[in-house]
Amino acid sequence: MKALKEYLLRFRHFHGNARLFIYVTFASSMAQSAFGLVYNLYVLELGYTREFLGTLESIPVFVTAALAVPLALLCANLSMKRILLTAVALAALAFAGLSVFPSKPMLISFRFLSGVSAALMAITSWPLMARYSTENDRNFVFSFQFAFTMIAGFFGNLISGGMTRLAAVILSGGAESETSYRAALLASAGIMALSILPALRFEDPGSAGNRRGALDPSRLEPKRTFMVFLPQILVGFGAGMVMPYLNIFFKTMFDLRISSLGLLMSLMPLSMSLGGFVGPWLVKKRGLVGAMIILQALSVPFLATMGFSGLILPTVAAAFIRTMLMNASWPIYSVFMLSHFRKEDHPLASALYTSGWSLAWAFGTKLSGTLQMDFGFTMPFMITIVCYCAATLLLSRWFLRGDRRAAAATAMPPEAME
Repeated sequence: MKALKEYLLRFRHFHGNARLFIYVTFASSMAQSAFGLVYNLYVLELGYTREFLGTLESIPVFVTAALAVPLALLCANLSMKRILLTAVALAALAFAGLSVFPSKPMLISFRFLSGVSAALMAITSWPLMARYSTENDRNFVFSFQFAFTMIAGFFGNLISGGMTRLAAVILSGGAESETSYRAALLASAGIMALSILPALRFEDPGSAGNRRGALDPSRLEPKRTFMVFLPQILVGFGAGMVMPYLNIFFKTMFDLRISSLGLLMSLMPLSMSLGGFVGPWLVKKRGLVGAMIILQALSVPFLATMGFSGLILPTVAAAFIRTMLMNASWPIYSVFMLSHFRKEDHPLASALYTSGWSLAWAFGTKLSGTLQMDFGFTMPFMITIVCYCAATLLLSRWFLRGDRRAAAATAMPPEAME
């Protein structure tokens, strides 16, 4: 209860733009979760193969990877409010287009558009939260935003599962069909459009980079940038092997109805939200790097249980715990990453990281779609486990000692510090 009161007190003292951004991401994440629950099933119901589904899943991530840095440079003199509004509007348009136009060229085109939207959101979100937070509350701002996003995902999955079931009863005689899936997809596009409302209330915070000269790649030290990014890029590749296909994994492995699948998938973002609130507490105890290492290392056994138990209760429990542990490290990494760059370099650093992580996720997603044709989910889960272990080892080897020294220096009385 004491921790909850501290969180609520801190939230009330967040900058107004930080709170508004949390509201924007709450609504947009609800829409994305509602859309994601049924979209893969919709594509398969249209008669397309899993290999083509893997291609569709990888397109927006490849687009985000390709455009994040160019868009950051192009939008350097535009306000964050304008970029954010554009990102949300493009996402709503992409969702509507994917719902209505089922041909291959149109599906590919609108997936491309969703990638542009994701790139615009990526180059705005971290710099915006960093700008409207202080050193004392930054970890809380990032964790709050992440937790609220995941809570929104919980409601989005519930709404999507229930809406699909209702549409199936009304429109398809109780059978899950292309029509019932499309109804849920269109509803998610409407929810995405609603996320524009809090964005309209932003106080114009100025340009994303303040001035064009602020986005200078030559100021970023290549070796340090590579070391900061690589562990999480490995996580992105491993996550791309499994996470986009969780709805298919659970539905095919245990033959679940869509309403049950919606309830199950809603537990995943709910567990992520719990992880988001756990993160700041663990950072206080173990530091940024120590917290990430603990969370990622503990998630690996549960990932293995999830992939190979073959029993629904252990699989669901392991999925819930793994999701909570692994995703608790995301807001922590956001603060860790930005701490290695100067404030004026945050937009470019975020864009570079987004490009690398998105490219890794896209390759993982595309490769997984192909591997599933021959190996099911066995090989994707094995690759994900290897990637998570490698990322944890790299964090420990490269950053843990420095993190401990920094924590020890902070703990020293002033007179003991040189």
